[in-house]
Order: sequence, then structure tokens, then C-alpha cells
Amino acid sequence: MKYKGIFFDLDGTLLALDMDRFLEQYLRGLTGKVARHVPPEHFVKSLMAATKDMQTNDGRGTNEQVFAQSFFAKVDSQPEQLMPLFDDFYANEYKALGDGIEPLPSARKAVELALQHGAKVVVATNPLFPRIAVETRLHWAGLADMPFDHITSYENSSFCKPNPAYYQEILDKFNLQGKDCLMVGNDPLEDLAASELDFDTFLLEDHMIERNSKYQPTWRGSWDQLLEILE
Repeated sequence: MKYKGIFFDLDGTLLALDMDRFLEQYLRGLTGKVARHVPPEHFVKSLMAATKDMQTNDGRGTNEQVFAQSFFAKVDSQPEQLMPLFDDFYANEYKALGDGIEPLPSARKAVELALQHGAKVVVATNPLFPRIAVETRLHWAGLADMPFDHITSYENSSFCKPNPAYYQEILDKFNLQGKDCLMVGNDPLEDLAASELDFDTFLLEDHMIERNSKYQPTWRGSWDQLLEILE
């Protein structure tokens, strides 16, 4: 196999996740966790605004730093009041949001093939969540034991999809070039934006997000078709 780097999206790709349902449950749980400090409506509004600021991060800091600066400027509570509650939520209630999710055998096979061929294997999830949340979702996917070379999270990333700089930051970390890499994902905008850096791309159609995009994938299809390419 020619690829030196293989990047996998997580939600809707390695993990069969109904994102709308998940986000509704996530927001309900996190809002309830901090309700005694921040009124629910104001909390959700502030959280969404700070998340948007992360999504437009231009590299001025990590996504974690940008989020904290934006969010705590909008609420009356201090970080030392809320951060322990956030940490406790991710360590406990967050884990229950994965109840009923079944791992995808084809996803595990794809990761195993990528590792067997010696490529750098990256979980290239949009880095809007802390590492503990990403690791929990990998557990739901049955992939927590996989020796990934890199997992993006809001602590270690300074850009977000679909900004090509998100992908460039990872390439720089491993001294890779886009032309030597493959990006696999279900989002025709966020994941296929890697083609701006000459990645080959595979658009997974099993849980594909329907949205307009100027990008055309190198390949598109099912897990079976992706496995044929990786083999």
C-alpha cells in the first residue's frame, strides 16, 4: 500500500453515531450538571458561541484555550467552579451516552489493515471535545485498544475542519505530505477538505452527511469498498 498516513474520521465513520440524537443528550446532560451555576438557556447559548469560536480558530492558541477564553467571558462563573464539573461529567455521565452503540467490525478491520501496512494511523475527528471524550467514543467503537499514532482533540489542535490547516498541523507533526496520505470520512465538506493538501480521500456513504461541498472524493462507497482499497 502506498500510503504513509491514513486518517480516519470518528463520528459517523469509525463510530456509528446518530449525531443529532447524541448532541441532544449531551447538551441535556452537561446543562443539568452545571445548572446551579449557570442558567440552562444562557449556558447553551454560551457553549454554542464558544464552540463556534473554536471552529474558526486561526491558530492563535489551542482549541481548548480559545474555548475557555470565549466561554468564561460569557458566564459569571469562574473556571475553578465549572471545570471540575465538566471533568466529572466526562468521567461519568458522558459514558452512558454510548449505551446501545455497537462497534463496526469493518471499521476495526480497516484500522488493523492500516496499521499492518506501517502507515501512521490518525483519528482525525473534529477537535471540539477534550481527549477524555474522544477516548470514550473510541471505546464505544471498540477501538480503544488500537495503537493509533495520533488522536486529535481540543487540547492538541489549533484549527478545526474544514480548515485545511487542521490537516496541515497533523502532517507537520509527522513530517508527512498530503500526497502520501488518505483521509476517510463521511462528511463531504469537513473530511474531503483534506484534498486541498493533495490527500486522496474516501467518502464513506454508510452514514454520509448530506451537505453541499465543492470537493469530489477520490473514491466513495461502503466499508467493503474501502477494505478492498486498503488490502
